[in-house]
Amino acid sequence: MIDISNEFLSKLIMLKGYHVCNIDDIYGDWRINGQNYVLDLEKIIPYLDMKIKHLIKFDDISWKGKNIYHELEQVRYEQCDVRYRCILTIGENPHNCKYRMIDGRHRITKMGNMGLDEAYFNLIDYQNIIKLLQPIPHP
Repeated sequence: MIDISNEFLSKLIMLKGYHVCNIDDIYGDWRINGQNYVLDLEKIIPYLDMKIKHLIKFDDISWKGKNIYHELEQVRYEQCDVRYRCILTIGENPHNCKYRMIDGRHRITKMGNMGLDEAYFNLIDYQNIIKLLQPIPHP
């Protein structure tokens, strides 16, 4: 199993970007409660417990691009470091899986291509995710 718990904290400093909860032509319906939202990933840092890791099968996780052919940004795919744990929550997702990926689709895709079918993940309580969501205004 891949894990570098001691180095994970340094990865948090680089945690940036957004988890977009919308309907996507490629990835499907990622809305929450039928609404469009965006989650600023920097805001989840206080809710991550680095001391607790969860061994989870990939089949139990929904992520953007699961079970479909899609082009990932090649540079991001090549440079992603699978030693850093992806971030999940237990919540609504288009695959009806137990877990919804918040951060790490390049890493989980790379691990799958390496032949792995499970890894260690960090979990954030769904209620914490819900309170951090920001509505996306309609165009």
